[in-house]
Parts: sequence; structure tokens; C-alpha cells
Amino acid sequence: MESRPGWHDGYVTDTAYTASFFREFTPSWLAFVALLIGQRPPDLTGRLRIAELGCGFGFTATTIAATMPNAEVWACDFNPVHVEGARRLARDAGLTNIEFSEASFAELAADASLGPTQADIIVLHGVYSWISAENRGHVISFIRSRLVAGGLVYVSYNVTTGWASMLPVRELMRQVAVAGVGRTDQVVPEMVAYLDRLAASGAVFFAANPTVETRLTGLKSHDARYVAHEYLNADWHPLMFAEVADEMAEAKCEFVGSAAITDNMPGTSVPAGLFGLLHEARDVRLRETLRDFGSGQGFRRDLFRRGTGPMSGPEHLAMLDDVGLVGLGRSAEAEVTFNSVLGSITGKPEIYRPVLERLAAGPATVREIRAMPVFANLPAAEPVNAVALLVAGGYAHPVLPGTQAGVTQARSLNNAIARNNARGGEIVQLVSPRLGSAIAAGLVETLILAALNEASEAPDDRALLEHIRDLLAATGRKLQHEGAAVTDPAGIENTIAKAVAAARQRIAGVLGELGLAERKHGALPQTPPG
Repeated sequence: MESRPGWHDGYVTDTAYTASFFREFTPSWLAFVALLIGQRPPDLTGRLRIAELGCGFGFTATTIAATMPNAEVWACDFNPVHVEGARRLARDAGLTNIEFSEASFAELAADASLGPTQADIIVLHGVYSWISAENRGHVISFIRSRLVAGGLVYVSYNVTTGWASMLPVRELMRQVAVAGVGRTDQVVPEMVAYLDRLAASGAVFFAANPTVETRLTGLKSHDARYVAHEYLNADWHPLMFAEVADEMAEAKCEFVGSAAITDNMPGTSVPAGLFGLLHEARDVRLRETLRDFGSGQGFRRDLFRRGTGPMSGPEHLAMLDDVGLVGLGRSAEAEVTFNSVLGSITGKPEIYRPVLERLAAGPATVREIRAMPVFANLPAAEPVNAVALLVAGGYAHPVLPGTQAGVTQARSLNNAIARNNARGGEIVQLVSPRLGSAIAAGLVETLILAALNEASEAPDDRALLEHIRDLLAATGRKLQHEGAAVTDPAGIENTIAKAVAAARQRIAGVLGELGLAERKHGALPQTPPG
């Protein structure tokens, strides 16, 4: 790894980032979160202008464009490899409502012709604490000049409270990597091994900072490209909330809450002993700093608004009641658990199972869920909290208004994902026009869904199996099962056959409900015995 000046401005560019999806900055998610908080959300049915700064391969931006034909999406990254890949996927999907620009933050601040003249939503994921203070200033300049009144800014960043003990370790990691030979991701294993040797040497620092060992253990499970981009940039500056809030204030943007739903709820964001101090804190900077100390949080997903837009109680409830929800196919029989910064939380089965059973029967509005008998004798806030936690936990998702318009584009993108994956790509999501978002999928499932969507006549299971087998063989793509490559012909056929059966079931259920495929391609109902 070399450390030298250049166009990269100290950012890792000799290895590309991973192609990732982040639900937290899709418009459907942000509108729902803003509404939960009590802020007027953006209108998702009209013209919507979205800008993403530092988009990487731009898969989330592409998902938004595919599922929301009414949106005008613009995204930029200064790495030409990322921009080229993003443009290729969008072009292969036939999308015309998205544009990718190769530009640095300094260029954006200096050239008003780059990007939209106005934006309703501006997002930055995993960027803000990985760039210099000067570049953060350029970002604020862009937001100040482009964001409309009432517009939203999503910004995620590392928080000092969660990273304090790693600051010197990160500096050491970079020194070791700079001294290494090879591309940045190639020196990561050497760097991790060096840290293991240091920890085993009896260095007192590790005993004094026990959380560091957990971080170092986690490094071994991450993709080397992720580790390189997370830790090895010249600029790596975990920030306190107050610093970010002060900078956003320069763009007339005020903090309204977190895009991570559970971070907005005292019971799932701080220990109970901190409730008193949190309640006493009238200043938002103090309150959010206390929250970060309480959770030891290392990563924030903040939502800012250009002018706060609180609604009256009746209007707020009326807008919440009109929100549609769809289940994501998770069973109501198992324990209903939610992840939060405090760990895993188990929901009361007598509340959550009836709601999940209702969603398994079909989409429902918040109004319909509030009217369920299970909430008859509970506080008025209980059904809304239940809905919020089910969405946060991945059991349900808000339904995007006017979803029929996005079906054709969404399926075209899913087909493009399959073609990309057949060539060696690694996009493990499928996009849903009903959600305006994406859901997790395996490699073979992406190929199966594309084959079914593109077929003039529904292929039977044998024909589908042979198509997927031949496609993988022609492109040299290997099947994986439990972390190992499947190479023998019988094993390949068995693995694909199981994937076809599972995909048929999912199409008959959640994939069909979410508009990813025609349900006629799903599993046929079983004939009752006798």
C-alpha cells in the first residue's frame, strides 16, 4: 500500500468498495421515519429529487430509481471505477431517471452545474467521518445551496463514544498497511495478523481496553475491501453528535431523529437508569450525546430537516393511519425479536403474533392494526410502537404509494442483477416496487427469478434447473453451500433443485406479494389426501 498525494485525497482507491444496499436512506423508509417522529414527510407521489453524495457502486440509488419512476435520482462518486459500474447496471436495467457523475466534493462545491439545482432528499452513507474537515465543508456548501425548504438530509458517521479505544489502534493499522506491499485489500490479512501478534505479546493497552479485542475479532469476518475502506483512509475522524449538528446548522438543517427506528425510543436506545438524565436534557446536542454515552454507540444514522415541520396531533395520527404495511414473510410462530444498540429485545408474543398473523393475510394500514382487539385496552401509543418495531426488525415494511408504476422498471433491474451475478457479480438483493426498497436474496434465487420473469411460458422445475445449471457452467460461476464450493454434478443439481423449490414457495408468498414476480410462477397448492 502506498501513501502518496493525488486525486484520491488520501481515500482508498486502489481497491473498489463492495456493492451494498442500505434500506435506511430509501425515500419510503425516510418518509416513514419522519412521520413516526412527528415531522411532515416528503410527498412520495409527486416529483421527487434525490441526491446521493459518495455513492460507491450506487446500488441503493439505482433501486430507488427503479422502484420510483416519479423520482429524479442523481448520485456521485469521485472514484471512476464506482461510477462506471453504477452506470453499467442502470443502463443494463434501462433506467432513464438516474444519472451518475464522477466528481469530488470540492468540484461539487465549485460547480453549480454538477447535480440537481434543487433536491428534496440528500443522503450520505459511510462518508462524513471518512473525509477531511475541508471536504465536510464542501458537503455542507452543497446541502446549503441545493436542499429545498422542508427537505431531508440523511447522514451516517462513526461516533467518538463508540470508537474512542480504537483511535490509536486505527492509527497503528494504517502505519502497518502503508508499510505493506500490494493493493490495500491485499495487505489487510498481513495487518490483521500483525495486530494478533501484538495482542498476544502482553501489550497492556489491550487489557486496559477490552472492547478492542471484539473489534479485532470482527475484522476477520469482514471482506478485505470493506476493512480497507473502513479503516485505512488517510482521513478517519469519528465525530461527536454536536460537531455534526453544528455543521448541519450552517446549512439551516436541524436534527429531527435517527433513521434507525430503535434509536429514537428510550427503551431500546439507552439503559433504564439513564431515562432521568435524558428527560432533563432540553438541549438536543446534550440529549443525543447522553444517548451515545448510554449505548456506547459507534455509528449514527441521523436525519436532519431544513426547517422542522411538526404536525398537530390529529393530522399526525391521520397521516400515520393512512400508512400501508406489508409483511416480509417472517413467521409469527418463532420468537419476535428486535435488534437495538442495547442488544436483542424480545417482543410480547400476545401483541406481536396477532399483528404478524394479520400481515400474513395481506397488507394492512396502521388504522386497521390500531383497531385490532389486541390493542383495545392498551395505551394509544402501543400499536404505533408495535408497528415501528416490526418495521425496524424486518418483519414488515411501509408500502410505497402508487407501486404499480414501478413494476416494469423494478423487474428490469432484477433481471439486470441476475445478468450481473451470472458474470461474477455479487448483488445479493432483489428490488421490490411495493417497498421502494430491496430484500435479501441468494445468488441462485436472483437467477431463478430473472428466468421466470423473462420466460414467455412458465418453465417447469426441470427446465428451470437445467437453465440455471447451464448458465452457471457457461460463466464459470461456482455454487456455494455452507461456505464451500459445490463441484460434483449431483451436488450441483441437488443444490439448484432445492433453490428452485424454495424460490417457487417464496414467489407464491412474499416475493409475489412484494411485486417481484407473478404468483403464477410460485408453488402450486397441494391436493388434499383422499
